Amino acid sequence: MENSKKYVWEAFRQIGDIGDYRLIADTGDCVVIRVENETGEGDMIVHQVFEGVYLMYNDFHMSYYESTYQSVETVLAVDFCREGSLMMEGENGACQVKKSGDVCLDTRVHHKGIVHFPTNHFHGITIGFENKLAEKTLMEQAAGIPVDITAIREKFCKSDGCFFIRENETLRRLFTDLYHVPERAKQSYYRTKVLELLVCISAMEIEDMESEKTYFYKDKIEKTSAAKRLMEEDLRKDYTIEELAERFDISQTALKSCFKNMYGKPIHTWFTEYRMQRAAEMLIGKEDMSIGDIAFSVGYESAGKFAGVFKRVMGMTPKEYRNQPH
Repeated sequence: MENSKKYVWEAFRQIGDIGDYRLIADTGDCVVIRVENETGEGDMIVHQVFEGVYLMYNDFHMSYYESTYQSVETVLAVDFCREGSLMMEGENGACQVKKSGDVCLDTRVHHKGIVHFPTNHFHGITIGFENKLAEKTLMEQAAGIPVDITAIREKFCKSDGCFFIRENETLRRLFTDLYHVPERAKQSYYRTKVLELLVCISAMEIEDMESEKTYFYKDKIEKTSAAKRLMEEDLRKDYTIEELAERFDISQTALKSCFKNMYGKPIHTWFTEYRMQRAAEMLIGKEDMSIGDIAFSVGYESAGKFAGVFKRVMGMTPKEYRNQPH
């Protein structure tokens, strides 16, 4: 390719039908790419904000897809995980996991391969910069705003190509605002938020951030997945973390950390909510079952205790939930 603009932005527009990928819309400054396979589908809605800068909304409802992209230019991508989780296996057998609330700075040098969605869905935003072209454009169109994309990339991604920022409220609010964009000022709004992002990240120091493990080896991923499947099979059984760890030969610390990163919640919080979701399905789909029988089927001997937990999770009592219009 002659330049990075053609490589990334024009690559989006020229994707056509390649494997699981399909271009379904192109308005000149926005393209929609759909990924489909036997597990579901996902959409990537990509906007060109400046030359060399793009903003992508990612919405996936599938178990996995195969990413065919790997950077051959100097690229910086800033990924925000709004909901769900994303897992990608590296060449060394370690899996990188992005969970809800994470912001990840990534050079995309290890982006080619299978992308897994442990919760079968993922929603987030990517803001991408093609360094040379983006810097040239921003120097011309945003003069006076001191941002250096190359310096950001070197500071955060020098060691292994990516850096995670966990639970940063300023960045979370910035990305969340991008889901409420005024239609009449869309392009100006995107540009303002991109510049705000660069200024915020430029001011951050790595030493001020709490470190947390973001990689898990494949065997721990598989053992954690097996523990989740076991809990799903029998909702009447309460497993302790100690029992699960012993059964699947994994340390309790690794199990708790891996589970939270993959599924977004601590084990017992997830299991309680899963039970209530299954109970809600039965309240609507099995009208002949009493609330007491449903409570027992999801592991509660006491209908009163079940009702209290159900209301806390679902926002209403089981009876109210069953009687509401569906």
